[in-house]
Amino acid sequence: MAEEKEIIKDLRQENIEYLSMLSKKKLSRIIAWVCIIIIVALIIATFVTGIMGSKLFMPFLALTIAVPALMYVALWFGKILNGVGNKGQSEEK
Repeated sequence: MAEEKEIIKDLRQENIEYLSMLSKKKLSRIIAWVCIIIIVALIIATFVTGIMGSKLFMPFLALTIAVPALMYVALWFGKILNGVGNKGQSEEK
């Protein structure tokens, strides 16, 4: 009887962890789509300001280069903080 309760408790914990993982994946996909939309908008704005000969061409060009790089650094830093890259090291200890 006690073993059955422990098995049920373990299954509940696994279900909670699985649902948490799914919500993280969903959030990651939403953030990825927002980043893609921002990058595409910057490319279009750079193209339009370049054709029109606007003074804003150079700032948009700089943003088109800097924003994806900053997004990459933010994602990389987030992985470091969450310890995603250190799974192999933690198993050895």
